[in-house]
Amino acid sequence: MEGKYSIELFRDGGEGAGIEKILVRHDSLTVARVLYKALNYPERLIMLCDKARVLARSDRPETMPVIR
Repeated sequence: MEGKYSIELFRDGGEGAGIEKILVRHDSLTVARVLYKALNYPERLIMLCDKARVLARSDRPETMPVIR
């Protein structure tokens, strides 16, 4: 599924750092935010992205989207 919003799992730092895989893609920001909050990858970095723009990062709680 090709969507505007993606949730991406990243490898730890070092030579192999970067996107490990795209977990989810969706066209709805509301759905993407709900899925982002539901995913649980302790000790791993996941990001909610709008194409190349980062909307939220799991290592920065202040960026966690508010679901209304």
